[in-house]
Amino acid sequence: MAQQEKTNVHKDFHGAMSYGIQHVYKQYGEEAMTAFLRQVAREVYRPLSEQLKQEGLKALEGHWRHIFTVEEGDFDLSYEGDRLVLRVHKCPAIHHMKAHGYAIADKYCEHTRLVNEGICHAAGYECSVEYDQENGRCVQQFWKKN
Repeated sequence: MAQQEKTNVHKDFHGAMSYGIQHVYKQYGEEAMTAFLRQVAREVYRPLSEQLKQEGLKALEGHWRHIFTVEEGDFDLSYEGDRLVLRVHKCPAIHHMKAHGYAIADKYCEHTRLVNEGICHAAGYECSVEYDQENGRCVQQFWKKN
């Protein structure tokens, strides 16, 4: 099954997302971009939020492991105390866009933070993202809200 899914990955989606983020940001401003990405988190990722609510961090662990494996990202997932930590050493989106000449939106990696917040907050969790967009690396952390 994983091999079949792997062959159906369309990494050009990341380029389209980058152009979309840049367009909304330039035409309507940061507030509109933020609102758009929060709506994406609410609507598109509602099933993941529900799964996180029911299963805890194991749901996010499975989600990220699947995504980064299928997209051939270089990553590590671990638990540090009560936190799930995702270290992305080579972001498949950033590296694909660079390799194929896509313009990368100035705020591209902000979508990760905003979408993660939407997924987590709906399920009673918190998160953080520290990213190095230029080099395609980040550290994402997830934990249960106290």
